[in-house]
Amino acid sequence: MSVFGFYVEVNAGCIVILMLLLYSIKRLPTPQIKYELFQKLVFWHIVYFLSDSAWALVNDAVLPKNTFTVLAVNYFNAFIMPIVAYNCFMFAEISTRPEMTRKQIETLQFKLRIPIVVQTVALLISFALAPGFWLDDQLEPVDFYYFILSFLPLIYLVAGTVRGLLRTRTMLNRANLGTYLIVASYTPGVLVAGGAQIFFALTTPIFCFWCTAIILFAYLHMQNQLISTDSLTMLNNRNRLHDYLHQPREGKESFVIMVDVDHFKQINDTYGHAEGDRALIVVSQALKNACQRLGSSMFLCRYGGDEFLMIAQTEVPDEVVKEVRNCLQEEVSKGVSRSYKIEASMGFARWDGNPESFKESMINADKKMYEDKRLA
Repeated sequence: MSVFGFYVEVNAGCIVILMLLLYSIKRLPTPQIKYELFQKLVFWHIVYFLSDSAWALVNDAVLPKNTFTVLAVNYFNAFIMPIVAYNCFMFAEISTRPEMTRKQIETLQFKLRIPIVVQTVALLISFALAPGFWLDDQLEPVDFYYFILSFLPLIYLVAGTVRGLLRTRTMLNRANLGTYLIVASYTPGVLVAGGAQIFFALTTPIFCFWCTAIILFAYLHMQNQLISTDSLTMLNNRNRLHDYLHQPREGKESFVIMVDVDHFKQINDTYGHAEGDRALIVVSQALKNACQRLGSSMFLCRYGGDEFLMIAQTEVPDEVVKEVRNCLQEEVSKGVSRSYKIEASMGFARWDGNPESFKESMINADKKMYEDKRLA
């Protein structure tokens, strides 16, 4: 077996693994756009590995090796690689910015596709008009080709990594640190693996090994997140609350804050459960915005039904409640005109950080929340 034959076999194995993974992702019962982007990410890796296998077969002369075939396989690699990097950027962006709306995502996607279209058209024209510029006497790509191959993907990958790491500086994002670290690890791994493959071992699919491994690791992490995430509001659920309670934490004063949507049963009964779901999403987004603005260490989850729970490390819980109310008013004003109000009652109680005493603090916060509801 030739060295490029081994290269193709490894690529084929990775393609099979990713195709099985793609099938598994499509069967997941989740509406999260992050999973839609992850599907695209996996798909374009598969396409790139197919293109890369064709490149290896041409280099090994299994397929005819001439100016046309060499330019063709290298063109497709240069066309697909930026798309792979673009999808990596989008997945990283959504993973680190869950508050983005679909319209914001579509606008960002449109802007980021422009450089890919420009490069694709420019390469096609230059490959057709000046093939000798891109190949040496042995029909090998010149160094400038490898610069073009890596330049645009490098921008997308580095930008995604830097933007994700910068967001870990906010206290709110610490709970999702695992996601950011996985996203951040993709770029240096790609740089090392891709660089090693180009400059040291073109006959060994190091890049393929790394990409497949990190995609599988990201998928397993996302599956774990799915178990700990409420599918409607994309907040933590009670499984994640249990894990949080047993984590070590700084010795700052904490408060348990209970949030309950007012007249929720009436909304469901009068306008239907779909409208009730929309009301819950509005409240959850307001809670996210409040946590983001306050900047202190926060834990936020949907406790059940129309109840939400916050754990805030703060000395002024009244300020947290006030900010939540402000954010809720802002979020309601963004929506379409409704014939009902979306309001919430809140109550808080001190918590000493001991998991054993959490239930008592939650009960006390719940009592104050119902007192607030009666006064409303």
